[in-house]
Amino acid sequence: MGIDVVFVKRRVFNAFSLSIRYIGIVYLLSYHEQVYAFNVTMRPSVSTQEIYSDNINLLQSGNEKSAFVTEVSPGISIIGRSARSTLNLNYRMQNLYNAGGNNGIKIANQLQYNSHNTFIPNRLFLDSHSSISQQNINSSQVANDNISGSGNSTNVSTFGVSPYWTPRFGNYANGSLRLNFDTVTTDSSSNNNSNSSLNAISDTVNLAEIIQLNSGSEFQRIKWNLSHNNTENYRLGSDDVKFQNTDAIVRTYLNQYFNVFARGGYSKNSFQSTTTTNKNGLFYTFGGQWKPSQYYSIEAGAGNNSYVTVAISPMQRLNWITTFRNNSIGLNSGKTWQTALKYRTRQSTWALTHDNDTITVQEILLQQQVFTVQDSFGNDIIDPVTNQSVQRAINLPTLTNEVIVRKKWDFSVSFNTGKSIIGANAYNEDRVFQTSGNNQIVRGVSATWNWQFASKTSAYIRPLWQQTDRGMDIKDDRYDILIGVNRSITSHINGKLEFRHVNQSSDNNANINAFQPLNLNANNYQENRATASLFMRY
Repeated sequence: MGIDVVFVKRRVFNAFSLSIRYIGIVYLLSYHEQVYAFNVTMRPSVSTQEIYSDNINLLQSGNEKSAFVTEVSPGISIIGRSARSTLNLNYRMQNLYNAGGNNGIKIANQLQYNSHNTFIPNRLFLDSHSSISQQNINSSQVANDNISGSGNSTNVSTFGVSPYWTPRFGNYANGSLRLNFDTVTTDSSSNNNSNSSLNAISDTVNLAEIIQLNSGSEFQRIKWNLSHNNTENYRLGSDDVKFQNTDAIVRTYLNQYFNVFARGGYSKNSFQSTTTTNKNGLFYTFGGQWKPSQYYSIEAGAGNNSYVTVAISPMQRLNWITTFRNNSIGLNSGKTWQTALKYRTRQSTWALTHDNDTITVQEILLQQQVFTVQDSFGNDIIDPVTNQSVQRAINLPTLTNEVIVRKKWDFSVSFNTGKSIIGANAYNEDRVFQTSGNNQIVRGVSATWNWQFASKTSAYIRPLWQQTDRGMDIKDDRYDILIGVNRSITSHINGKLEFRHVNQSSDNNANINAFQPLNLNANNYQENRATASLFMRY
């Protein structure tokens, strides 16, 4: 019976995956109708690097192996625009010789693709996306890139399309209907329907429907909103996961400063869990909002789901909103809170956020940016040499099928003094894995200083400290410092010299990577690395 279930799920997964790809092909072919107005900019590039590492496999003291690694990586950037369409594609084929010190050739593909198309203006749209990247399987022997031979990484591929419709029903209502079809596949997928599959991520098809209906201009003193969110993760060789929430709210304005509301809905979620953070059923809230001016407001509601929200914006450059919740029904039940603070000056930007959510690793991988990452303010952070960022995130959860409940703190600040850009970031993420009940806390502090000390030359330094607390007095401490000099040789060629030191110490004496044999003290290692690189943009 178990084999039949796996076989059926594999057939369903393949059918979903092929359907999504066919939709993507049809979407791409739709561009031919407006080729005459579609402007495409293509920018080929190639980067070469010579890298020396004194511990290429990230092994403990006494087992280090030094190696030179040569990288030649051609790439291409394609940007397309028309009156109704945008397309952005970045691709790099990373060719490595002697990666891991094994005298072999390793090829890694990296891709990030996003597009938006308007079929009917203001009504019917279609988005699509795809990515290929390499990620650490777990937080043991964390590697920043594909140079080392730690064996703790896997290829991750994502693909998705998202059609959405925004109808208007006269002046009575405005609506939005979005369908998401996404696939996530990895080289380390689990293919058996047993509890052990929780230790390896499954290939997954995600289907989601998001429906919104809002009152129109015909409703003056009474406003209403209906929403329905349904997400289903179909997993090959593992139990499926479903999140569903339906919500309705009616708000009556007594005057320009005060309104009252009634809210109700139904929450239905299905996933393996040994905790009590998810409770299905009907929920309701009654309350009001006081908004004496555009700068301040407070909203509070009571019921089996209760909350208080305070919003402050005393000046244009400062926005702060905080919500405290005490929910009996739904995801993240119990007492939780969120806050988001943003403040800007002429030379600095500050942000502080705290959030609670319930998420899957597949969803996190779908959100990962392969080439361009963003800071807390949504600003792009781009590598000063390659104009692209392809470093792995070192604080991802273990690639597992478990649902994760997270509490996240993040603080960041940046200063621009003209010749220098200085930034700092501090974060804390508390994760509870819902099936095993394991608790993991990841906290860290990082900084960056980029100094333009000459017209074509800049220097940078980027220190980082991160601690991973696995519980039971097992902690990994990671220190990472990067120092480099960047030189613009011509308008198309950049050069860079860089030194990096990484030191990881751990209380865990055994390798927790299930894909490698037991190796005592495998989590303790140091690496010194020197890199010389050239980047040419055509």
